Formats: sequence, structure tokens, C-alpha cells
Amino acid sequence: MRLKQHKFSLVSILFCFVFNSACSQSVTAEKDSYGIDQTNKLIVWHVPDLDASLSIGQNVSELVFDSNYKMVSSNTKLSYEQSYKVNANGTDYKLYVTKLPIIQVELDTTTLNSDKKFGANFRYFYQDKAISSAMGIRQRGNLSLTFPKKSYDIEFWNDTISKEKKDLKFEGLRDDDDLILDALYNEPLKVRAQVASELWTEMHKPYYLNEEPDAKSTYRSTYAEVFVNGRYNGVYAMSESVDRKQLKLKKNKDNVVRGELFKANSYAGGPDFKVAGEFNNAFPHYVGFRMEYPVIDYDSHWDDLAKVLDVVVNQSDANFSSNISKDIHINNAIDYYLFINTIGAVDNFGKNYYLAKYNSNEPYFFVPWDLDSSFGLVQNAEKYTVTDRTFSNNLFDRLLAVNPNEYKTKLKERWKTLRESTLAEKAIISRFENYYSEFTAHKIYEREALVWPKKTSNQDDYNYLTEWVQDKLKYLDTYVEQL
Repeated sequence: MRLKQHKFSLVSILFCFVFNSACSQSVTAEKDSYGIDQTNKLIVWHVPDLDASLSIGQNVSELVFDSNYKMVSSNTKLSYEQSYKVNANGTDYKLYVTKLPIIQVELDTTTLNSDKKFGANFRYFYQDKAISSAMGIRQRGNLSLTFPKKSYDIEFWNDTISKEKKDLKFEGLRDDDDLILDALYNEPLKVRAQVASELWTEMHKPYYLNEEPDAKSTYRSTYAEVFVNGRYNGVYAMSESVDRKQLKLKKNKDNVVRGELFKANSYAGGPDFKVAGEFNNAFPHYVGFRMEYPVIDYDSHWDDLAKVLDVVVNQSDANFSSNISKDIHINNAIDYYLFINTIGAVDNFGKNYYLAKYNSNEPYFFVPWDLDSSFGLVQNAEKYTVTDRTFSNNLFDRLLAVNPNEYKTKLKERWKTLRESTLAEKAIISRFENYYSEFTAHKIYEREALVWPKKTSNQDDYNYLTEWVQDKLKYLDTYVEQL
């Protein structure tokens, strides 16, 4: 979600003004609207519409957080685009004002791991909304578990004893009991996954949208400033999960399987459509896929997916051609192939996607996931400078080779349409530019670097990103034309 400037009346602004005779002001911050890092002597304070507040033309002399903080420079007007030195009881702090939500997590780091959710506390503040909740939290990821800045998988509870789930609503996200906090540590500009998900959401709509108008084609996310045990941990992406609820898949009815959802979980051959074979519904995994929905009486449902894998892996070209459009939603497959190659997500054809079915007797479709290793980066944040190649798997290779129902013609026509709209060079780069400019101007990169310094400059990282996009699009134009 793009950072937004909101308009409020003076009575709804989240702090009050007390004017002195010199026309400066003391400002009292709302509870939980700020975080104070005593280790790094850093304060980050959420104010939703600072510009409207400053239009009064008053200066700030004192801020009231957990105690009184004097502005070191007199007659100061606050801005998102500056940092400020403030002093409390003889100690100097650096203050930043942010439009982003403030999240504060309190947890026991000695028990936290990636296997089990442990009880912890969660606080959130954005605009006029404050949320406090018990939660279960675990670290998430594979390679990212080795990074010093951790990502988290959160489940909201009524309390840490009963662990009864409860739904919460955050700006720009759905009402749900789950939340992902992605640390974005391996992405120097913090924008690749966000732009990628926006591109997919704009270019691809669920084919069953008339039946399910609230269905999403992937997850949504927004940004937040996160404190962990009182220490500033930088900017995070708050993300939804990809699940039955997000996609609006049909629920089971009278133990009859309708909607299905599988995660491409490992490179075991199934997710890149190279392996098929026997399955056992008593187990949640099959040739690299993990069953997400449904699980009925502790049993999975691999029957239909196994048939599709058999068609792709084992059947003749004639059988593949006559059956594949019943098994795989072809327009979705075209969009997914073009999308993943446009963003250069090297890890998203044999893993890191979801395969879903809306209802029984309907085709499977692809749902993108885990998109930060894209636009010229791989998982460990190393640059992947190659732009003159495509990525694929056995399904897409066979679609191009066999060309059922003029598949290649459809792909070419779709590419032409997308290049004139969502995937136009200017359209893609402008999304990056908007985030980059605002993250720079509002000092988000600056305060991230205070706790997680990096060796490269933001400008060099941005130049590499935009040049990569330009080179990749030029190559794909030629590649698609020659199919």
C-alpha cells in the first residue's frame, strides 16, 4: 500500500497544543503513538497529518512522551523530512516523525524459535486507532532465519492461557487473526516485494470474481515501524496470508472437497511439474507440495493434483493438449509466466507459489508468494545481473512446445497488452520511484541504517534496480516476439 497523506480536522489530530507566551508549543503524544529505543537513544513518533498541524504556524519547544523532552533547537517546526535532537534529564535522543504505523512487540527471546508460537504482547498505533493484544509469535522463513533482523508469524489470541484466536483489522489489510511481519532484511530498498504484489494485483484478477467479488489474487501488505522489546527494529512489511479466506475458495460441503490450496514448499519435483506418482492422503506433503486446504479428519486431498501432475509429467503431447486447459487455468498460467519473468523471481517456478482451485471440476491457478528475491536480487541479497534469460518449469515448457489451442499466440497478445499498461517501463519504474522518493525524503532509510547499516548506497541500489528493469523488459520484448 502506498504511503498516504490523510486529512483530519483539528479536533481529531492525535495530540494537543498548549501555547506559551512566546507562541511556541508543548506537544503531548498519544499513548503507544511512539517508541523509545533507550539503547540507541532513538524516538520514532507516529503523527498522521503533521502538515495540517503545522499550518497553524506554531513552533515546538517541548514534547511529552514518557517524560518531558526539550527541543535542543529553539523555535522548531516539526517535519517528516528532518530528524531532531531532543533532551530529557540530560540525555540526548534523536527524534523522527513518521506517517507509518508504530508496532511494539514484547516477547521472550530465549524461547522464541521458528517451530512453535509462544505467547507475547502486541501493540499497534495508526491514525486514531490503538490496538493491544496477546499473541502467539514465531520466527519465520528459511534462509531469513540466519539474518540478524528477524521476520515473524503472528496469531492474535484473547489471552496466552486459552490461546483462543481473535480477528483484528489493520489499515489496508483484511480482518483476520493472522499477520506476517516481514523484516525485508535481504532487500536493500525494501520495495521489491511491495511493487511486485501491486503489479500482480493490477494485472491479474481472479477469474471467478463475479461469484466472489472480495477474492484477492494474492496477499496485500503495508509498512510499519517496529520496536521489539523496546528497541527499534526498523521498517517491516505487514502482510496477509495466502489462504482459503484470502482467495475465497469454496468451503467443503458435507465432507465433499470443493476448493483446494497447495503450497509449493520444496524442490522435490512436484512444484516444477517434473515428478508425479503415488500419494498418501494421510500425509500433508506430496512431491514438494504441502496441503493447506482442505484437511478433513486429519486427511489431505491429493487425488486431483496427482492427476494433473500425471498429465504434465507422463502423458503424450496429444493427451496433454486435450486435457491441460481443463486442469490449469490457461489465462492465469500466461499471466504468471509473464509476471515472474518480468520481475525475475528466480525461485518462483519450482517453489514459492501457491496452486489453488476455486471449486470442484474447475482448473488450478497460480498465486504468487514470497516476492522479495526479484528485480535483480536473489535470496541472500546478492545481485543477479543476468537479464537475457527466462525462467520456467516443465509445465510452461510443455505449453510452449506443444502449443495447445494457440497458447503462444495468446501469450504474445497478452504481453503486448500488458506492455501498454501495467508492465510498461514507465508504469513499473514510477512505482519504485514513488516509494524510493518517499522513503528517502521521510528519513525511513536513514533510521533503518542506524540499526541495520549496509555497505551500498541507496542511490546506487536504486540505479541498479531501474537499469535492471529496463534491460529485462527489452529482452522480454524480443523473446516473446520470437516465440
